[in-house]
Amino acid sequence: EAHFIRVDGRTGPSGGSKAEHMVRHLGALTGIDPERTVVIGDAADDALAARHVGARAVLYTGGSHGRASLEAVGVPVVDSLQEAVAEAERLAAAA
Repeated sequence: EAHFIRVDGRTGPSGGSKAEHMVRHLGALTGIDPERTVVIGDAADDALAARHVGARAVLYTGGSHGRASLEAVGVPVVDSLQEAVAEAERLAAAA
């Protein structure tokens, strides 16, 4: 069973903020509705960038940021990528 239509990520420095990068990135994709997009990230600014473009986010504790700083953003926070996928699917289904 496929979980995603696309999986994308930034592979190097892009200049500017993550929010600016996400605006450019989603704008370059044909047929991608930000309201049906769920960003899985490991930093608070991933969720803020998602919010900036009208997408939703799930944050994963496996990165360099602690749970408390991730939870402060107000999006779901999970401890495994498997949980992140399940939560992303739940959020996408609710759209």
